[in-house]
Formats: sequence, C-alpha cells, structure tokens
Amino acid sequence: MRDIPRMIVSSLLASAVFLVLFLLFRWNLIVCILLCVGIYFGLFLLLKPSRRIAGIDVESLPGGEEIQKLLDDAQADLGDIDQAVKAIADPAVQQDAQALYATGTGILAYLNENPDKIKLARRFFTYYLDTAAKLLARYVDFQNTGLHSEEVTEILCKTAESLPVLNKAFEKQFTHLMQGELLDVEADIELLKSTLKMEGGQ
Repeated sequence: MRDIPRMIVSSLLASAVFLVLFLLFRWNLIVCILLCVGIYFGLFLLLKPSRRIAGIDVESLPGGEEIQKLLDDAQADLGDIDQAVKAIADPAVQQDAQALYATGTGILAYLNENPDKIKLARRFFTYYLDTAAKLLARYVDFQNTGLHSEEVTEILCKTAESLPVLNKAFEKQFTHLMQGELLDVEADIELLKSTLKMEGGQ
C-alpha cells in the first residue's frame, strides 16, 4: 500500500516522457517504450522513502528490518497506551498509566538514538510494552461498560494495582539499557573527585 503513491508518480512521469518523445519529437516507438520503462523503474527506486534509525539507513544496519519492525510495533503500542490514558476516568489510575506512557516513551526515544541496544530490549518490546497496551485497553473497555459487578470491579482493581509494578519493570529495563552510560558517569565523578583531592592537596 505504501508503494502505490510511488507507482502512480513514476507511471505519470514515465508516460509524460513517452508522449513527448513519441508524439512531439517522433522518436522510434520501441526506443520510447524502453526508455520510459527505464525511467519508470529509476523513478520508483529514487522515490523510495529513506528509513533511518539514528541517522543510519535501516538497510545498512545488521537486522535492520527486524529492528524497524520492533520500533514500529512499539510506537503502535505506545499510541494505544496514550489513547487509554486519555480515556481512563479514575484520576489515580490515569496518573499511573501516564507514568507508564512517559517511561515507555523515554525508552523508545533512547533506543531510536542507540539502535545497537535495541536487541537488549527485546523483552521490553515483545512482552512488557505489549502487555501494558493490552491491559490498559481492556481496563478502558471494562470501565466503559458501566458495570459495577464484583467481577468487573475486581478486574479494574487488579489492573490498577499492576500499573506501578509494570512501571517499575519499565524503569528497570531503562536502567539496564543505560548501564554503560551510568558506569561512564560514575567513572567521571570518581576521576573528578580524585582530581579535586589532588589539587586540594597541592
């Protein structure tokens, strides 16, 4: 479906070139057809949108297509979470869901800038984020039924109680991903302390 606009533009331009060359300049029919077929495929390739992760072409990344799919699916899950946040009536539950969305958005932004760490976040993508999106969607569905039966109330309460737990799992995942940067900062602080101590001693 995404290729249809490219096909239309390429076809129109190739057809226009054919008409100009054949009708106006009276070139040989076979030559015009071959040239226009070449123009069509050339334009089709040139108009292909460039997909980039952290400024790097997806095609040039090892496992780039898989990485792009993980990011696209994650973005869709975050969109579902955001919709659920806006639909939740209980302010306390909405606040917990908003915290979940903010942490998830932060992780995704970080991974977009550090695609080499995306494979480390596979469980976050395929389990935690997906589970959060499904739980919140169901919460909103049950909330919107208007039922106050014991079963529905219990499900709503259990879902609400799971949100802070999920957010802790999100934060733990984020900390794990940033482990290298955290160690670098810690090393810089220790070096700064040592330097200040040495200068103070002098």
